[in-house]
Amino acid sequence: MAAVLVSLLAGPITTVDARPDAPCAAAGPGRPAAPARWAPTGNPQPSVVPGRMRSDCGTIPSGFTKEQADRAEVMEAALAAGSADGRPRASAAADCRVYWPAPYEVCGAIREKYDELGGPNGFLLYPTSDELTNPDGQGKRSVFQNGPIYWSPAGGAHPVVNHFFAAWQRNGWEAGPLGYPTSDEIVNPDAVGRRQYFQGGTIYWHLNEAYYVTGAIRDKWGETGWEGGPLGYPAGDEILLPDGRGRMSRFEHGVVHWSPDTGAHPVTGAVLDQWSRAGYEASAYGYPTEDPVTHPGGVLEQQFQHDRLYSSGVTVPVAPGVSLSLGVPSAGPLRPAVVSDGVVLSGPGFDARFQRLAEDGSFEVSLVRLDPSAPTSVDVLLGAPADYTLRATAHRVELVDPAGAVVAGVGLPLGFDSTGAAVPVRASLDGNRLRLHLGDAAAYPIAFPAVAARGDALDQWWSTGVQQRSVCEGEPYDCYRVRNARGPAFNLSKAAFPEATETDDNRIDAARHCIWNGLMTEGANRGFAERMAAAHERDGQANPDWTRNAQLMDEYNNRTGVQVGLRNEGAPAAIESTCLRYGREARIVPEPDAIDLTNPYGTDLIALRHP
Repeated sequence: MAAVLVSLLAGPITTVDARPDAPCAAAGPGRPAAPARWAPTGNPQPSVVPGRMRSDCGTIPSGFTKEQADRAEVMEAALAAGSADGRPRASAAADCRVYWPAPYEVCGAIREKYDELGGPNGFLLYPTSDELTNPDGQGKRSVFQNGPIYWSPAGGAHPVVNHFFAAWQRNGWEAGPLGYPTSDEIVNPDAVGRRQYFQGGTIYWHLNEAYYVTGAIRDKWGETGWEGGPLGYPAGDEILLPDGRGRMSRFEHGVVHWSPDTGAHPVTGAVLDQWSRAGYEASAYGYPTEDPVTHPGGVLEQQFQHDRLYSSGVTVPVAPGVSLSLGVPSAGPLRPAVVSDGVVLSGPGFDARFQRLAEDGSFEVSLVRLDPSAPTSVDVLLGAPADYTLRATAHRVELVDPAGAVVAGVGLPLGFDSTGAAVPVRASLDGNRLRLHLGDAAAYPIAFPAVAARGDALDQWWSTGVQQRSVCEGEPYDCYRVRNARGPAFNLSKAAFPEATETDDNRIDAARHCIWNGLMTEGANRGFAERMAAAHERDGQANPDWTRNAQLMDEYNNRTGVQVGLRNEGAPAAIESTCLRYGREARIVPEPDAIDLTNPYGTDLIALRHP
């Protein structure tokens, strides 16, 4: 880093033999001398002699005037006076040296460090000040073109430059929490970043950003593996928290919070998303009191002062690096376990299940009351970046991006007992906490399922689409039995048509509608499938890409799916294979009005385009 600055900032550096018997005329007026590395002036003049000064014979490096160069030469002569061999040397009394053309003395341990780093030929370039005493009356500093060297009795002499200097400066220099430097810059094990030690902490540099870490937070970061661990590099200086007691440091992939009561602990991933949206340590959960624990299936568990937070490990991706995550706070420990396509968190008398439904990122969240001992209310925490907004509607909680677009959401649950009867459920959103009040029934278990999905799929699911939800509320038994039929329909059709880059208005879309309606017909009945399909199309009209031809295509293929379901009762695999075959043979009909849309036989599918 510093070596690059040398080539950018250093002016032409030349030396000439300035002995009295070496006439300057030999170089010729205005004739540039040959480039050379810096060296002391040979036989410097003890006073300014026009035409006989080093400045008259050579090029003065950038940043200095002839007057400064001549004064520097006279200072060199004064320091060299009395030398037995007639060559310049450091003053025995002050151990100082002058580096022509800079008219400043560099002394003692600072001079030794400067010479060790190459003097003017090193990355610091030339002095721009004499040695200065720091405000504490103890330390010293000398300033150079590319930064200072600081010295203290305890830390010795070390340069502090570029981003390290900026980070040290904004934190009060040696009077701040870092104190004096105790090392030069050190290259980190990744051969990319650098670090520098100070009395009160360490500054880390990476990708043109430098921040300090200190104390218990630095120790905890070290336990996790420093910059090579899961937290990565520091992304901010340590800060005092609003309560005036705790402190925190932000890292690339998480934070470390400390308080005198709880110690230092990292918080990362989805737990951080959920805890931060709740208000960090000022939330109802308080400070972390333990490090996070990762369970199979991606479940994160972490104990806080007032609750234990569990993140399900299942997220809805909405943008690069951005997702909607869900977790469950609990007063006591839960038992995480991996299940098909998801995880379950088990507590006293209840399960919280998070299972992926389709490859579009949708998943079902089911809260199940297993017996009367189960709690009557359960909280779900939603996590997302701070610049995204959470808002509640009558049927779902929506995640809105900074531009105002709905990019994801969670449907409010519907309740079903073991007989399929509806069970009431009430929901309220407080910040990012979705509190669900679960009704009771005589027939256990009681399931309260909902769907979380991306914005472009929200209206395609029974718990988030307004019209489909209405059908479910009126026919809970059939809805519960076939509520997830769209998942296999989406996944199987997508796998069967890998050439399709989109999932609308083509053969993949045709096969999906056929499988979905076939499975609903087989699992429930024809009437329910037809009513749910019609509600699905009404929900789809809210999509800005909706067209009448696309709706006509879907309605035709829905009818085929119903017929396939009736012909293959009790054989869902046959429904799926038949619809996929129909999809491969689908007719391309850009204008569906041109065909018989009543589709009385249900033996084919249509698509507006291919693939």
